[in-house]
Amino acid sequence: MATLFFIVFLDLVGFGMVIPVLPFFAEHLGVPPSWIIFLFGLYSLGQLLGAPMWGALSDRVGRRPVLLGTLLGNAGAYMILATASSAWQLGASRLLAGLAAGNIAAAYAYVADRTGEDARARALGLLGAAFGLGFIVGPAIGGFLAGSAADSGSLSRVAHGSAAMSALAFLMTLAFLPESHGPEHRALARATPRQNRWKLVTRPVLRDLLAATLMVVGGVAMFQSTFTMWSAAELGIRPRQLGTILGGMGILSVAVQGLAIGPLTRRYGPHLLGQVGAASAALCMAVLPFTHSMGRAVIPLALFAIGGGLFVPSISNLITATAGASERGAVLGVFQSASSLGRVIGPFTASAIAGLAGLRWPFAAGAAVSL
Repeated sequence: MATLFFIVFLDLVGFGMVIPVLPFFAEHLGVPPSWIIFLFGLYSLGQLLGAPMWGALSDRVGRRPVLLGTLLGNAGAYMILATASSAWQLGASRLLAGLAAGNIAAAYAYVADRTGEDARARALGLLGAAFGLGFIVGPAIGGFLAGSAADSGSLSRVAHGSAAMSALAFLMTLAFLPESHGPEHRALARATPRQNRWKLVTRPVLRDLLAATLMVVGGVAMFQSTFTMWSAAELGIRPRQLGTILGGMGILSVAVQGLAIGPLTRRYGPHLLGQVGAASAALCMAVLPFTHSMGRAVIPLALFAIGGGLFVPSISNLITATAGASERGAVLGVFQSASSLGRVIGPFTASAIAGLAGLRWPFAAGAAVSL
């Protein structure tokens, strides 16, 4: 299991490296702020399309082949980004990277394959911690490589570094990650008509959990897609500083998911923790637009990181519990698809709101939806 966590960590380092650089480079190419938010939405659109496909495919052919293929696709997307000279190339690279990132459904299914019900909350929390560590290290490395310049050379350095991270994760998977999904479960998945898998969303409990996921993730995505531009405009934040801020938020998220989520779940249960996480994120988004310095923004940003650290493993634990062994990939693919849909709707909606009313108002809308 440690091998999977390290592979996910490497892949997310590559993803995180691009975050503090992409908005500034897009602006350098003449892309208006509202359309930069649209670029972030394209990545989530790719995840929306890719997650159910890779999740269901991993039920039929195994988790390992899906992870290998998508890691190669991710490396290719970053190479396109490294040579981008226009807005459409930026958009194409983000869409392809999102398609490959749909492999998170296979990663979650791998964890579910290898853990029992008692240990699953902690294992899912550790997987989330691997994501969080990637967001700590990735933006810091990306901001360092970019420096203070927002030009084509800085983006190229960062994008090549991201491609190298995905390639290294591919080699680690090829050499060290065994298959977790047994042949009997793969055979059962292949024997199940594909149309039956789409009926999963009609299960009452799963349907309600997916709706909660869509709403909270959509609200949070309105904040995430706007924060970079808002912090640059209101607080004067530059790429290197932004990398440090995101890294600090990642530390808190890792601490919650890697250390606290297991004991908290045993004591309070995933339902309550999910509710507290969503409410914490909403409170951050409601308060943050009224801060006018980085010092005052620290507390709501910390609250946001803690809320995310509680909500994500709690909702994924609840959704995993609804799936049988031969359908985990499909169920978790639908879950990731709901998350991705929220990340598509959120940035696109935030883009429209920001264009009409300014960069503060997507925060208010995100808080209302999450609450």
